Amino acid sequence: MNTRRARYGSTVRVLTACMAASGAVALLSGCNPLIAPPNPETAAEAASVSSGVVERVIDGDTIEVHLSTGSDSVRVRILGIDTPETVDPDTDVQCWGPEASAWAHQQLDNTVVTLISDPVAESVDRYGRALRYVVLSDGRNYSTVAAEAGMARAYTYKDQQLSEAANIGAAQSTAQRSGAGLWGSPCYGQTARR
Repeated sequence: MNTRRARYGSTVRVLTACMAASGAVALLSGCNPLIAPPNPETAAEAASVSSGVVERVIDGDTIEVHLSTGSDSVRVRILGIDTPETVDPDTDVQCWGPEASAWAHQQLDNTVVTLISDPVAESVDRYGRALRYVVLSDGRNYSTVAAEAGMARAYTYKDQQLSEAANIGAAQSTAQRSGAGLWGSPCYGQTARR
């Protein structure tokens, strides 16, 4: 195994541990990837971190953020989740799509967020959207919160093992067991309209 790959794996494990901990626990343990990556030597490889204000919620898994650097807004496809469609011109509005979008507006409209890339994922998708985790001001990962509320399902693109995949999958399992959101009536996990 080469040195770069070994550092990469170590950095991913540390980032995962940091993101899984609550904000207070992470800070108390000296782990705060939102301020500085855990290993400055591999910061560029580990994650791209930026912050800004959510200007627009497009749907439950896509937002526009005005970056705190003062640059233009960036469209973000939120990593690790997929929500039922509401705005795709080639797809009918899916079951639980309007509810997931309304919930995303409640959670994200005009809020300050931190955007964190995942070392496994590409930086942008084929539509030019930045691929990022969205960390809320209280330190929670929006992807995990949305999955646990039943507003999104865990999503893996091209079998990429994202650093937060296990946490998002566990959150989805919690929603499934309780029948929350899209896992309950009337969708029961099926988002296609019949």
